[in-house]
Amino acid sequence: MASLEDQYQKAWQLFQEESHHDPDSEPYKSKYAAREIFEELKSRLSKQLDEDDVDDGEGAFSEEGVDGVGLTRARMAAVVYHLGVIAVETEEFSTGEEHLNKALIIIGDEGGISSGVSSLTVGEAEVAAAALRGVEENLLPDTSETAPISLTAIAPATVGLAISCHNQLGILWSNRALYTTAKRHLDRANMLYEEYQKQSTTPPRTIYSLFSTNSEKDSSCDDTSGIDALEKLHTLTFYYLAQVYGHLGAPDKSAWYCHSTLQRQLASKDYDPIDWSINAATLSQFYQGKEKFRVARHLLASASKVLSGHEAEVDTLQEETHEVAHKQEKYRQCKADVGRCWGRYCLVLLQASCDRAIPDEPGQESQEEHQPEEEVLDKQLQFVQLEVSDLESEVAASPGENFDEVRPIFLAGLRWLTTARQYYTLEDHASDHVSISQEMSHLYKALAFFEPSEERRCKMHKRRVDLLTTLVEELNPQYYIHVCRQINYELAETYSAMMDNKLALVESGGSEPTPPQAKKINVLATSSIQYFLHYLDSLKDRATGEQPTVYPEDALRPALVAWFHLGRLWSKLVATSPQTKLQNLSQSLQNYKRLVEYCDKNPHCQSIMAQELAVCREMVQLLPLKMEQFRALTRL
Repeated sequence: MASLEDQYQKAWQLFQEESHHDPDSEPYKSKYAAREIFEELKSRLSKQLDEDDVDDGEGAFSEEGVDGVGLTRARMAAVVYHLGVIAVETEEFSTGEEHLNKALIIIGDEGGISSGVSSLTVGEAEVAAAALRGVEENLLPDTSETAPISLTAIAPATVGLAISCHNQLGILWSNRALYTTAKRHLDRANMLYEEYQKQSTTPPRTIYSLFSTNSEKDSSCDDTSGIDALEKLHTLTFYYLAQVYGHLGAPDKSAWYCHSTLQRQLASKDYDPIDWSINAATLSQFYQGKEKFRVARHLLASASKVLSGHEAEVDTLQEETHEVAHKQEKYRQCKADVGRCWGRYCLVLLQASCDRAIPDEPGQESQEEHQPEEEVLDKQLQFVQLEVSDLESEVAASPGENFDEVRPIFLAGLRWLTTARQYYTLEDHASDHVSISQEMSHLYKALAFFEPSEERRCKMHKRRVDLLTTLVEELNPQYYIHVCRQINYELAETYSAMMDNKLALVESGGSEPTPPQAKKINVLATSSIQYFLHYLDSLKDRATGEQPTVYPEDALRPALVAWFHLGRLWSKLVATSPQTKLQNLSQSLQNYKRLVEYCDKNPHCQSIMAQELAVCREMVQLLPLKMEQFRALTRL
């Protein structure tokens, strides 16, 4: 019969290595084979424990290590843990939970089990029902979340095993959507790590080393030391806590654990450059959304730094194999995605610049009061292992106050998005290409806000039109109906803004528009009308061909605002004859009436459209009088 060590190594290889190559038709083939060997090991170890029949007190897992019954019990816990992991990964969650809990009991951490929900106590059906109804708290026991930690759970031979069990239980309960129980297990894993660091001076052992004939020389299956392995487990705890806090609606804590995970990975030099860069760039979007721009910029600069360090490795790959092609493609996509995040950072910074340029309302907190807090946060969230000051100096970390300050932000954002769009082509990545083009349009819009010249502002809006019309002409509305709606709406707003710029130029001259000016104003206004109507047409009932009696919630305000704009646009057209002027005013009146009638039939809309509705009611009263006065004048 094979030795325990040989059996374990065979099972380990099946589970950790060969399982990655299982065919799609039998995805769990190697894991099931490993399970059979682990079951045999469990039986053999159980017999050994029965034969030894020795007291299993805390001395079994001493600081000096494990031998005799202590080693047998540690091995039993490890085998049961592996059975639990296999059950979880093969979607046998109840069995996995049972094995993982049993492993914790073997090493003396019963207190870590009692703080959460147990399907063995309340039943699998109750667990599923609680997840669906969101009433997990009804199943939680009254026991304290801080049950005492036994010395056996933080012994060098078992601390890694105990943390691994709680990490896996955290995954298991997250898969069941019971995130509070998942968090309690992950908190317990965190406590075990911290308590071990306080009390132990002996390096921890890896799970694999429990079955090694020479614990000083781990085999190739486990090439990390016990300390490195424990630190990696603790990093995983942080990573899982980040996900759980996100589900629990605590984004600040989730972000903190995300950043701590990235920090620990850098410190240990144990990370995949592509994944690390994407995670850092993605995290930056959380901080820029909270206007913590220095933190966001540091994350993006760090992502670019790590990615550029990986570029040389990718460039040296010469073999024309599927694996090499996959690595190169993954790198190109990551570079494009980090570029998109840089572009979004610049866009959000520009939009914040626009918001701050508008005077604060009375009683509103001044933006400057946030600055000291942000500086403190910056120092806490720096990656000291990376030198990124050169990358950070390329883009500002605070909103601009005038055109000269925001223009470099705009140029940087446009450069990043242009590069990203070269990867996300319209032919191969239509949705991403459209999204990037829309962000480029928004960059021009934000820059135009600060442009003092009406003429140059109009040219910026023309760039937006060129970007968006190319898209709407290429996209099939049957497959991209929602995207086409967005683009049509933005084109309508852009043409309307251009018309306002032309009108402002005419009014600044203090005279009536010349024929060329009138023609230009009318072209812009009719283009805006056309695209607003395209948007509204896309909302029509397919059966009747009419506008819906009740707009869907996501289209309610945009649709009503479109009617409001149509009323205004018709009134701004420069008429060449009295008859045309009356027709334009009549069209304007009909659109204003449309909004008023809809709000009267659906009173809940009145608060949503309060400002526009007040204007429309006034125009519905005034326009008929204006039209009558105009008719009287034309008869003279």
